[in-house]
Amino acid sequence: MSGDPTFLFDIPIELVVELGRTQLTVGQIAELQEDDVLKLDSLAGQPLDILAGGRLFGRGEIVLEGDRVGLRITELVGHSSSSPLLAEAG
Repeated sequence: MSGDPTFLFDIPIELVVELGRTQLTVGQIAELQEDDVLKLDSLAGQPLDILAGGRLFGRGEIVLEGDRVGLRITELVGHSSSSPLLAEAG
């Protein structure tokens, strides 16, 4: 290996956009029906967390792209443009 980390750019990683979380008992889950509303721990209009490989990567806001839902990245968390991998990507 030559020490060139750019080969890492081809590794697929799942990105997850988390709307919010809640905790229910097994009994409450068993009683869920269509049209029930779950209260989440996030507020309306609050930025959504973006997870990459299970770790917080950034935050964003929902946007509409035609008939599709998208996400505008508003913040990258814990990343530096001085990172060798990000410098290569830029």
